Amino acid sequence: MPASPAQRSVRHDRITAAVLIAALYIHGIRPGPMIMIEQPDFVYLVAAMLVLATVAIAVFGLSLTRVFVQILRVPREYLMPIVFTLCVIGPFALTQRLFDVGVMVVFGLLGFVLRRMDYPMAPLVLGIILGDLLDKNLRRGLTLSDGDLSPFFTRPISLVFASLTLGTILLGIPAVRRALSRLVPGSRTPASASTGRPR
Repeated sequence: MPASPAQRSVRHDRITAAVLIAALYIHGIRPGPMIMIEQPDFVYLVAAMLVLATVAIAVFGLSLTRVFVQILRVPREYLMPIVFTLCVIGPFALTQRLFDVGVMVVFGLLGFVLRRMDYPMAPLVLGIILGDLLDKNLRRGLTLSDGDLSPFFTRPISLVFASLTLGTILLGIPAVRRALSRLVPGSRTPASASTGRPR
């Protein structure tokens, strides 16, 4: 079933937030409540940049609107080869290796398949960015527990997070949602609740 405009908007916001968090981690900035203490200068710098960007968008947006509209009239068959060429030149210009171009092509095809399967991009981006942080903390936890995995599932706090993670994964499976809706009378699956349709 195709997603509604509201669902596409929420998905787009999640992808934007995931990309922003990824960019912050790449530059060594840890987002969260401690950012005002750890890097207060960065917060004020971002606020100043947003003010300047808003002014620039207002000036150039009002003065160049007619020029920008002409880009929409460019046929797709002319525009896509230009975009693909720039995507190939970008990785090669950074390292002068064809391997990076191959990686770009492979992940581009993978992203196309995931998009066709309506797979959400935000969890994928967060998984790639936060994978290194997860690996480091997993190694640290295994060092403290002498290689025993049981504390990850028996301690109260870790048990709550593990249960929430497992529940989120299970509720993302349509078969599980349908089984749950049959077990609980009057319940509605997230898909039917968001579209306003009955089960």
